[in-house]
Amino acid sequence: MVTRVAVLGTGNMGSAIAERLSNSGFTIFLWNRTIEKAKSIGSKLNAEVFDTPWKAVENADIAISLVSDDNALYDIVSQMRRADGLLFINSSTVTPNASMIVSRQLKELGICYVEAPIIGNPQNLIEGNAVFLVAGERNCVRYSMGILTLAGNVIEIGNESYKASIAKLVYNSLLISSIALLSESLTLADAYGIEPNKIKEITKNTVFSQFIEKYLDRILSNSNLTSFRLSLAAKDLEYANRSGFDAGVALPIIRTAAQVFKQAENFNMKDVDYTKIYDFINPKKNKEDKNKKT
Repeated sequence: MVTRVAVLGTGNMGSAIAERLSNSGFTIFLWNRTIEKAKSIGSKLNAEVFDTPWKAVENADIAISLVSDDNALYDIVSQMRRADGLLFINSSTVTPNASMIVSRQLKELGICYVEAPIIGNPQNLIEGNAVFLVAGERNCVRYSMGILTLAGNVIEIGNESYKASIAKLVYNSLLISSIALLSESLTLADAYGIEPNKIKEITKNTVFSQFIEKYLDRILSNSNLTSFRLSLAAKDLEYANRSGFDAGVALPIIRTAAQVFKQAENFNMKDVDYTKIYDFINPKKNKEDKNKKT
């Protein structure tokens, strides 16, 4: 019997996992808040598109949500009904509080809940080499392995679903804050006429070399390709900061990075790739972009 999977949210990541699972022989059902996006990927994959989350889920064996934030996840879960045996995998990046609330609500509906946020980009999902940070009740996690391992590798975090959410926020905070710091360092170098290649030379054979090699050119690139939207990076940093507050710990560097990304988002940069924070931080680059617009 072919397993039926409802993909809830067909942005970059949702479309990618739908494509991967479709190519692996699964029957795919799609829902997206903007239905035109779902229809576009549905046409490509010959997948059925539904106008509500519940309609997409009610005839599925497994549901996977890939939405933008807590509220979007709450909206989906509020529409779920009794569905004994359904596996609901949340691969969205949310707060631990949202994870706990959703887990309780779905459990009351007889739904098996697994938290499985993703490390990687859409191409990683399509190629099957993304990383899933997985947590939840053991029987539910075991049930999820068959589908998750088709799209990537699995790192189990624990039995409490919220621990996967925290693990993802820890990783994203480290990555996004490091991108902001590198952007500031490049801005300082640029202000004194030090070329980017010299930064590569300086950091070669140091602990920073791999990070610089992977991200420096991407930060400076004029490419319009968006792998991870800046507005989502701002949201993830804010969620990490909020989670720290809830746990009684101060995270001043993450909080500051969150404010910088939020300012850039309000500067009409919400849909650009998060590595373009450099364009906001560097006053010379910022001025060049303004001149292009005028």
